Amino acid sequence: MKFTLRKFASRHRDILMRSLTVSLILSISGGACYSYQLVRNTLLASLKKNAFLELAQGRESLDRWLSNQKIHVETLANTDQVRALDWAKTEPYLKSETLRFSDVYAIAIARPDGWRNVIGGKPANIADRVFFQKAMTGITNVSDPLISRANQTPSLAIAAPIREGFDTNSPPIGEIHSLVTLERINRVISSLEYGKNSYAFAIDSQGRVVAHANPAFGFGKTQAQDAQLLEIIQHIPKNKQGIELIKVGNQTQYLAHLPLQEANWFVALLIPRENIESQLQYLDSIALTVAGLAIALLVILGRIQLIEQGHLKKSNELLEKRVTERTAELSSAIEQIQQSQIWMIQNEKMSALGNLVAGVAHEINNPVNFIHGNLTYVNRYAEDLLHLIHLYQEQLPDSSEPIQHYLQEIDFEFLAGDLPKMLTSMRMGTDRIRQIVLSLRNFSRLDEAAVKPVDIHEGIDNTLLILQHRLKATADRTAVEVIKEYGDLPLVACYVSQLNQVFMNILVNALDAMEDQRSAKLPTSCTIRIRTQTLNQGMVQIAIADQGLGMTPEAQQRIFDPFFTTKPVGKGTGMGMSISYQIVTERHQGKLYCVSQLGEGTEFFVEIPIQ
Repeated sequence: MKFTLRKFASRHRDILMRSLTVSLILSISGGACYSYQLVRNTLLASLKKNAFLELAQGRESLDRWLSNQKIHVETLANTDQVRALDWAKTEPYLKSETLRFSDVYAIAIARPDGWRNVIGGKPANIADRVFFQKAMTGITNVSDPLISRANQTPSLAIAAPIREGFDTNSPPIGEIHSLVTLERINRVISSLEYGKNSYAFAIDSQGRVVAHANPAFGFGKTQAQDAQLLEIIQHIPKNKQGIELIKVGNQTQYLAHLPLQEANWFVALLIPRENIESQLQYLDSIALTVAGLAIALLVILGRIQLIEQGHLKKSNELLEKRVTERTAELSSAIEQIQQSQIWMIQNEKMSALGNLVAGVAHEINNPVNFIHGNLTYVNRYAEDLLHLIHLYQEQLPDSSEPIQHYLQEIDFEFLAGDLPKMLTSMRMGTDRIRQIVLSLRNFSRLDEAAVKPVDIHEGIDNTLLILQHRLKATADRTAVEVIKEYGDLPLVACYVSQLNQVFMNILVNALDAMEDQRSAKLPTSCTIRIRTQTLNQGMVQIAIADQGLGMTPEAQQRIFDPFFTTKPVGKGTGMGMSISYQIVTERHQGKLYCVSQLGEGTEFFVEIPIQ
């Protein structure tokens, strides 16, 4: 008995010591991990700030240079020689001014109508240039890069308004601008770097490259295009500065970006990740070593604990694991089989329906086209025969008594007036049949199984035309009014036949939901409202609302489950909304949901991406 108590006490102490050791290791490891992360974040922020300062110095250099160019042009605009707008007297003065700045190769003066004179060039109209338009509103501005019309050189235009006096509120009487080469910008951009394989570039307000460390990508008549560079430009937000990690191809790199103050441009510096984070490797090595030691200790303690556990427990765990895995495999297999069966049944159903619709449409289309095509000739022949009879009546007004009697018997005057109207009605009828046939063919879309851009409104209209017989009033049902509130939608890339099936399922459910209201002939009208709009996330939304009895919260939660239906037995399979949900969410990566309240109807929302 004493031996058993001593053994129990010894085991209890061992368990207590191991628990304390594990707790201590975990506490030390947690503190070390927090400290490491804090130090690493602080050091990384400092390294990113150093890289950002390199770009900021380049930005300041460009802003100072552009500011000097603006001051130069504004100073010229306030001189008496320029205000006179006499080019013959002003040109010698401006030629001397171009020599003061090595980057300026020409100066021009333009009148309010846009006609300008330029040093070394011929008179031309620049009313279409944006820098001229801004200057004539009183704004001194720096243009985006352009190809000079004077000498076909890639240039910048620094433009300022010319006023009669020093009153900045007075309207401009003309415009003056200097044409500046891009050499200074190229030199500044080429000098910016932060370690090996880093490079800088500048883009204008239109997202075009102004300057690049590689001259092949600089602005010019034939500017090289690079898919990777265009992808990088997409990551630069408008009017914001910062440095962040981006994915460029298969690599992650830092992108520092800054807007210029003197122009609506951005300068950016792309830095390989290792150029900044290489200095963190020593810290990471220490952290990995400490983590490895902690893990090793925990593993050793865990191994000791595992050895002490009995073989029975190991067997039980292994058995439970196998049972769980087999159960999960069986559940997954059953679910896959059910989904496959659903899709096979639906595909066969839609294929058979599509073939039937296409065959019926084809068989109707041929005789209708024959009748429709011959109606033109029948109408012409009828007009000719009626005209011939009228000529006989004019030439032989006193016809024989049998002819007069027969004309009265058939009411010839009414026949002559009603026959063209009858032929016109027949033509309208054949046009209606041809429109229905076309809608049937468009709805089935048997030859369009792949994704293609389509007009969503056309698919909705074709579906409504097919359901027209259910929308009209009958002897025991009131009509259903369809209210279309179509927005301005672009073409949407989708599986058009499958999306038409979704519209059909939703509209049929809406009509079924209002069946009792229509049969009762209530004084309130039954309507279906269809709204479409473009969302900000690159999605389009189609909302279809009815005035039915609505659904309970429990029914809303299960509305997209297979084989669930709120219809009476024999009127629904419970597959329509489940298949519609798969078509929208899985085939189109979109959303399908509904909002419903008892007594207030139901509204379904379909949201799919444009691309």
